[in-house]
Amino acid sequence: MITRTQFDSLAAARNPYSVSIYIPTYRVGKEEEDRIRYKNALQTATQKLEKRYDLAHAEAEAFLKQAHTLGDNPDFWKNQSEGLAVFVAKDRFEHYACPIDFEPMIYVSEEFYLRPLIPIVGEQNRFHFLALSKGAVKLYTGTEYSISEVDLQGLVPQNMDAALLQDDPENNLSRAGGAEGGRGSNNQVYFGRGGDPSNDVEDVKTYLDRVDKGISDYLCDDNAPLVLGGVEELIPIYQEANTYAHLYTEDFAAGNLEEDNPGLIHEKAWAAVANHFDAQKERDRKLYGDNQAADEASTDIQQIVPAAVNGRVAALWMDRNAYAYGEYTPENNGVKIMHDEDKNATELYNLAAVRAFQSGARVYNLDRDELPDDTEPLNAIFRYDVGNQTTDL
Repeated sequence: MITRTQFDSLAAARNPYSVSIYIPTYRVGKEEEDRIRYKNALQTATQKLEKRYDLAHAEAEAFLKQAHTLGDNPDFWKNQSEGLAVFVAKDRFEHYACPIDFEPMIYVSEEFYLRPLIPIVGEQNRFHFLALSKGAVKLYTGTEYSISEVDLQGLVPQNMDAALLQDDPENNLSRAGGAEGGRGSNNQVYFGRGGDPSNDVEDVKTYLDRVDKGISDYLCDDNAPLVLGGVEELIPIYQEANTYAHLYTEDFAAGNLEEDNPGLIHEKAWAAVANHFDAQKERDRKLYGDNQAADEASTDIQQIVPAAVNGRVAALWMDRNAYAYGEYTPENNGVKIMHDEDKNATELYNLAAVRAFQSGARVYNLDRDELPDDTEPLNAIFRYDVGNQTTDL
């Protein structure tokens, strides 16, 4: 899957004959259908190259040779996700399996078409997920579409045993049930403090205090929400121990998560935190109305594109099925609308989305009826208006 670094590299590229291809795919079972869809997309790309740049058919086919070779590899189609993105330029060929069911798109211009990838590489839905049990501690960083485990070695105690041994290396901790409970078992009774099972509560507090110390130090400069998961009895104790400023307490993922695979971990974590990001969307929608009244929000493409290019957009909404072609002139911040087949035309929503995203704006690619002002396909809140007055965002 594509990373932010790869995205930024593609966004910086400017080459004649830059080809971007998006198609929906299936994870398993429909390899031939995916291959045919991709082959048809390459045929369309060939035709677009011929028409836009007056290339002979053989020249366009030769330019796409690597893309054709990829499609002819049967093994390639056995390792797909929900969508495929392919980028071709002179001396450049990249392809990414992505967890988004893309609308088919074949784009030929001097820049790559990257608007569909923003939800994957963007950080507006980024969160941390801490899976807790007495037998293990795991931290993940995720988005709506992905999750990855953080290496915590040396940052936190590996488990409750290790946390308590920090107090007394000679402490002879034993476990009721011996090996039957296994690694990560949560029905453990600790006898490290005089054999009194009631001391287990204090042991847990000590353990989670030390976990919090490591986690909070690691996340100290972050502002993404930290979602908790794991054995339910540990959640309120960790919430009390927590010192990280952005702990999410509205929900958590219950259950022993030690043995779950990353896919299940992601599913449970996102289910717990999704409402947080939905609330952010609603706050932005309300803020759009507030700023529109102060002329600090707009639906005018002639205003929005220059503002996005110059880093003045704080939040941007687009109709996912809408496109506008034209030319942006930096010298006068002008926007000229053109036909999509004009040789100088670029897709202006793509330009606005990529530049706004790279300057830190929240970018929403939605159905038309989800826009704050659905009378127009493009909405934006400005960081400051044309008179350089600051907004509340």
